[in-house]
Amino acid sequence: MERGTTLAEVMSVTLIVALMASVITPTARRMLDRIAVQNAAQQVAAIHETARQAAIARGTMARYEIAKDRPVVAFMAKSRSGSWDTLHVWSLGAVQLRTSQRVVTFSPLGIGYGASNTTLVILRGAAVETLTVSRTGRLRVK
Repeated sequence: MERGTTLAEVMSVTLIVALMASVITPTARRMLDRIAVQNAAQQVAAIHETARQAAIARGTMARYEIAKDRPVVAFMAKSRSGSWDTLHVWSLGAVQLRTSQRVVTFSPLGIGYGASNTTLVILRGAAVETLTVSRTGRLRVK
């Protein structure tokens, strides 16, 4: 007796695998989009709080700036000479950012400085997360 598989058996298994992949792939893509957007939103919230706390701790102005063309956020603090020193730069991964104002600045008291009602929309695919900075400098996630 010969052992092996026939062409019909191989084609049947291939068809079943292809059908399962076609059902799972869109769901997996949506899940990965949602995870990427949530991670970016959490990272922006952490950067926001870091800038706010740094302004309080240093007793000087601090800010974060969102790049125009890519999902990158830079954290800066004002030096004694009056210039802005970049302390750290974060990449937010493969997401898109839309913002009403690219720079969010905090006073030495941790209060938003000209950042009233700044809205940041993070999106990838169908997943969307909206963050809003209030006039006091607090961040709200919708």
